[in-house]
Amino acid sequence: MRLPHDEAGSGPALVLIHAGIADRTMWREHLAPLVSAGYRAVAVDLPGFGEAPPPEHESAPWNDVLETMTALEIDQASLVGNSFGAAVALRVAVVAPERVAALALISAPPHDLDPSPELTQIWEAEEAALERGDIEAAVTAVVAAWTQPDAPPELKRRVAEMQRRAFTVQAEADPVDEAPDPVEEDPARLTRLDLPTLVAAGEKDLVEFREGAERLAHTLPRARHVRIPGAGHLAPMETPDAFRELLLGFLAE
Repeated sequence: MRLPHDEAGSGPALVLIHAGIADRTMWREHLAPLVSAGYRAVAVDLPGFGEAPPPEHESAPWNDVLETMTALEIDQASLVGNSFGAAVALRVAVVAPERVAALALISAPPHDLDPSPELTQIWEAEEAALERGDIEAAVTAVVAAWTQPDAPPELKRRVAEMQRRAFTVQAEADPVDEAPDPVEEDPARLTRLDLPTLVAAGEKDLVEFREGAERLAHTLPRARHVRIPGAGHLAPMETPDAFRELLLGFLAE
């Protein structure tokens, strides 16, 4: 699937892949500064999010990202992903490392995730609301779980809007099978991924993602690990200036 996207600038390509509680609009305040820094910035909607329809057959979003890069004549790009988007970016690199110049993985879910009672409770609250058809309750559960208690109301509103749109689209979709996960099939492939990689998580993120970032950084041969001050799970939205400074510094190295 060629993914809906926003694109700006010229120069080395950056493909921005949103979190699983967001869509491509989470990157909107970053496009102009990235262009000013000399990059071609492309923010995509993954299938079932934003303006992208759900997958019709097998779900393999990493292949959709690659197909979109090909359609845009991007031979190679640096991939920037947050949460689920970081998981997708990592899998793009695993299946097509020659297409990836560098990786920036922000709050990537560990492939060996062992959810804590807190995370399990978050998922169960969301799932229960969706099962009874109460999208607003599911949105409320997501916003409460994945934004900080003192987050600005506008940030909470944006997350709610993005998640509401995704839940609405996904509720109308026919179920499809998930493609085999290339990382789960062979986790050792990560140890052979010879790419410069930034692995980061917010200092206020859930413990699974903080500790998972540390483990992933130890696994990837050329990874740099950073804890982002003041951020939770959505650093590009919560601390945009600090996130962008970190990203641009990494890309310049």
